[in-house]
Amino acid sequence: METQLPLQKLAAGKTPKLKSWIKENIKKKECCFYVQTEREGFCKCGYPKNNHEKDAIEPERFLGQSWKEQKHMREVPTDAFGDIDFGQNMSKYVRVSSDTPSDVLYHMITQHWKLRPPNLLISVTGGAKNFDMRTQLKQKFRRGLIKVAQSTGAWIITGGTHTGVMKHVGMAVRDYTLSSNSARGEIVVIGVATWGNVHKRQSLVHPEGCFPAHYTLDERRQGQLFCLDSNHSHFLLVDDGTHGHYGVENRLRSRLEKHLGNRESDVKIPVVCVVLDGGLDTLNTIYSAMLNGTPCVVLEGSGRLADVIANVARKPESQVTPALIQRHMKSFFGQEYESCKDKVNEWVKKIQDIIRMPHLTVFSMDKDKNSDVDVAILQTILKQASRSEENAGQSGLERQLKLAMAWNRVDIAEREIFTEESQWQERTPVHIHAKHYKLHIYNCGNDG
Repeated sequence: METQLPLQKLAAGKTPKLKSWIKENIKKKECCFYVQTEREGFCKCGYPKNNHEKDAIEPERFLGQSWKEQKHMREVPTDAFGDIDFGQNMSKYVRVSSDTPSDVLYHMITQHWKLRPPNLLISVTGGAKNFDMRTQLKQKFRRGLIKVAQSTGAWIITGGTHTGVMKHVGMAVRDYTLSSNSARGEIVVIGVATWGNVHKRQSLVHPEGCFPAHYTLDERRQGQLFCLDSNHSHFLLVDDGTHGHYGVENRLRSRLEKHLGNRESDVKIPVVCVVLDGGLDTLNTIYSAMLNGTPCVVLEGSGRLADVIANVARKPESQVTPALIQRHMKSFFGQEYESCKDKVNEWVKKIQDIIRMPHLTVFSMDKDKNSDVDVAILQTILKQASRSEENAGQSGLERQLKLAMAWNRVDIAEREIFTEESQWQERTPVHIHAKHYKLHIYNCGNDG
């Protein structure tokens, strides 16, 4: 059992509708079979004995059984949800079972957290440990990410912790908020993190919810755990009943992103993956995403996996040999490469497959001197829309136009869509739509 907050920390009755809905629909997971490991007082689930309910410690219930994660976890109502007070920022959070259906999460996010459905979903992935980027690349990434989120009404999804790529995203939001005097809620950044690895998670626990829970970053004492990033606006804290396991959130996050991408509204919500740095978990993440048709933007110069992909992607396919990929991996991963040589062939095969996929884009500081990352992201989505078999021909152009209009990005429409006039068939609804939008572009350009 997690330690509960004293009752005076709660604002009783502040959000009765939210509380009752969450209690009925959102679960957490807990171990129901305590089996001690070689570490005295600790179970195979990773939690200490006193974190287990009484019935989980009665061995006669499981005579003759060996501990199995799939068999000895149960779902019970969640006991951690509400608002997190970081001191200067306030965020919403909920602890959810790793098996929570995506439609339930979407309902909670839109109906109870009151977020408007996005026009674009940006999934940022990469290095979970802190890494450095050149100042100019860092500025282009932060500026471009905020610009695309602000102009399109996008949701940004990350791993939610105060480290690595997630910290870079958080700093982008913080810089924007400080420089523009804008309300922080304008930029939606949803952190999907593993509950069992969150430092000071006990401060978030109470079965009636916390409104707010007070949370302070304490990186000095976090050990192998991670602090939440205070610049994220919302958190889904994914619980599979274990403690100290990494990547628990990946399957739920992938399902949620796929669910959002498959939702039909006025315009189908496009999903794009943006990669900075990254290790082997990142390789698996983007490989799966791209196999599902998700376009991917890799930032060259951000380190490790991103730089391996960027360097081999610019070569003619005939020159991309396993030996070349291995040389780049050895160069960018160093000791990490040496310690995992048994998996090198698998990595090489996946990288070869990735660079052959047409929906890969490499953002290069040298080639994209006059553009920020937002242009690369939106161009990648429009190209994917035009390539899609179900959107071939005129309907592909119509989808591109609808996306540009939903994003309110006149510049992208001019640059990417209105370049081959001959493709627009006269007097069709799409052509009329396009003419109206071109007139809108012209008027915008002559407002001054």
